[in-house]
Amino acid sequence: MAAANVKEDAVTDDLNYEIWARIAKTTLVEKGLWDVVENGVPPDPSKIPELGATIQVEDLSKWRDLVSKDMKALQILQSSLTDSAFRKTLSASSAKDVWDLLEKGNNEQAKLRRLEKQFEELKMDDAEPIVLYLDRVVEIAEQLRRLKNRKSDYQVIKKVLSSLSESHEGLDSVLEEVMDLKNMTLKNLAAFFNRYESLRRRGECFQCGEKGHFGKNCNRSNQSRSELPQYEMLSVDIAPVTFDEDMWMIYTTTSNHMTPYLKFFTSLDRTHRARVVLANGSIIMAEGRGDVKIMTKEGKKTIKNVLYVPKIDRNVLSFGQMAEIDYTMTIEGGKCILQHKRTGKVFGETMWEERGFALRFQVIEGNLTS
Repeated sequence: MAAANVKEDAVTDDLNYEIWARIAKTTLVEKGLWDVVENGVPPDPSKIPELGATIQVEDLSKWRDLVSKDMKALQILQSSLTDSAFRKTLSASSAKDVWDLLEKGNNEQAKLRRLEKQFEELKMDDAEPIVLYLDRVVEIAEQLRRLKNRKSDYQVIKKVLSSLSESHEGLDSVLEEVMDLKNMTLKNLAAFFNRYESLRRRGECFQCGEKGHFGKNCNRSNQSRSELPQYEMLSVDIAPVTFDEDMWMIYTTTSNHMTPYLKFFTSLDRTHRARVVLANGSIIMAEGRGDVKIMTKEGKKTIKNVLYVPKIDRNVLSFGQMAEIDYTMTIEGGKCILQHKRTGKVFGETMWEERGFALRFQVIEGNLTS
């Protein structure tokens, strides 16, 4: 069978490897060339020192015949390839190299197709813990990544939420309503699922914390989702840390100033209730909004519109809120400076430490108790 026929009849632009390999092998067998493709050609015996003195003419002749056959086989294989496949074999120096290279590539493509199919068909088993199901999806996504087919966190999260078992019905729609899934990470989702499973084991609703119902049947949360404003505190701690009462963490990923200390407020509107979304996907409640007075090097200042969030573990300064009142943030050499854009007055400056950038203020307590 002519090599030209292999190219014309059997190979598409994308190289249908299964068909190409069968026809190419048949051609090589017919021409008595398959042995050099399968076994390769040994090194030149005349170049091997220990054989140089004893090599026979007939041995050298046999080796040259193998080299000649290898060149013919190499020509047949490469001439039967599409242009794109041919370019991938330019580094090959023998027919065996070409065959092995294409076979390996085909095996990887076949594995990639199998994994893609597995990923698309994944479904959560009824009795499977939700965290273990997430691990199963992530493992296949990781195998795809190793084959240069990377799934983004958002793609994996959407896959997980769209393939949950019936016992978790409604969880996907709730998460889509209260979270920015496109900016959510797999680490955040795993943390949310751990909290979610913990509440399920205790028979508590993961949205309002009450017993007797769960998730999609939560009337209170269904009402509050449409009525309450929502804020975010998306900081992620790398290691377990604690925060001092006089520390105010500066975050660019937090939409509002927050504190868990009721006594800090000089005024507080307790009617302002809101949801606060944390980095792990969980939601806690803000139970008021008001003003906090602090002492700075330039005297007393008031931090306005601070959320009272009893369940957070630190005070937070939102740079977004500071920027709204014309403050800029400069970070250089491990130092962070908050400075007013027009007056140049410094609100505070601090050095980086393991917990992040934190300003320390003496708060002029309002001593609110209710």
